[in-house]
Formats: sequence, C-alpha cells, structure tokens
Amino acid sequence: MTRRLILALLAISMALPSAFAMGKRPEKNRLTFHLEGAVSDGPKMVFPLPMGNKKRFFRKSPLTFTKEIVSLKHFVTADGSYGATFSFDKAANGRIAALTTQNQGKWLVAMLNGRPVDAVYIDRPVRDGKLVVWQGIKQVEIIRFEYAYPLTGESQKEWKARLKGHEKQRKEAQKAAKEAQKERNRRKS
Repeated sequence: MTRRLILALLAISMALPSAFAMGKRPEKNRLTFHLEGAVSDGPKMVFPLPMGNKKRFFRKSPLTFTKEIVSLKHFVTADGSYGATFSFDKAANGRIAALTTQNQGKWLVAMLNGRPVDAVYIDRPVRDGKLVVWQGIKQVEIIRFEYAYPLTGESQKEWKARLKGHEKQRKEAQKAAKEAQKERNRRKS
C-alpha cells in the first residue's frame, strides 16, 4: 500500500511541472543585427566569427534591437529551418538606411538568442526598413516571434484574433494533458 502511494506521489511530482509549463506563454526571443568591424577595434568592441575559411570581426554594439521590430513574415528554407523578413520601426529604419549606405562591401550578421544564425553581404543600401534572415531560425523561435509581433500585412485586430486562437489551443492542450495524467494515475493504482 505504501509502495503504491509513494509511486503515485512520485508520478504526480514528475508530471506537475510539465502540466504547469504548458500554461505559460513562450519566452521572448532576442534578435540583433551586427555590422562587420575590424580586429584593430579591440576585443571590447568586436567579437570574432568564422565565416568559411576566414575569421571576421563584428561590432558588439548592435545595429538593431528586438524591441524595434514591428512585424515579420517567415518562410521555410531548403534545409528545413526557417527564415524571416523583419520590418523595423521608423527610428531603426533611418539607422539601417544610414549604416548600410556607409558600410557597403561589409557583412551584417544576425544573432538570435546569442547565436549567429545568418550573415548577409551589404551590396546596396536598405531603405525599406526590412532585414532578412535567410536561414537558421528554429520553429520554436518562429512561434515565439508570432506571439510577440503581428505578421506583415496583418492588422492589430487580426493579430489579436490569431493570439486568442493560440490561447484557446494552448488551454485545450493543457486540459488534455491533465486528463491524460489523471488517466495514467488511475491505471497505475
């Protein structure tokens, strides 16, 4: 009898954290874009990244910040990861236009949650306030972005309706998980 009780308590203690985790919203992503710098800038100002057979240095100070994103449009890439076009607010748009005009012939690297995901060569100024990450975004990161920002072309009303649909699915999944756990516990005893 005590053995069954101990096993049941152990099973419940293992299942509860995952059941409560299903009730949480996804954590937020951190996306930044960094311009190429020079090794002479010093280790306090730049960080190295291997690109092909060459090591390039990028400025630690980002060109853009996650909070400046206003919308995104994502797509699936050939390697199965995701890519996305990020639209930025007016302040970031001006900064992007100025820095891509001044730094043609250099590289721009996208850092997502602390890891480099893609780099692009700046061959012309970016005047529309949109930067593209062509590959390397995980599905879970796309889901996080969809919670945080509307899709390009989506109105605020449509975005809020989409989020309500996600919330409903999340709550249904949470309820199903609790019921499944109850059924497992019932079968064990």
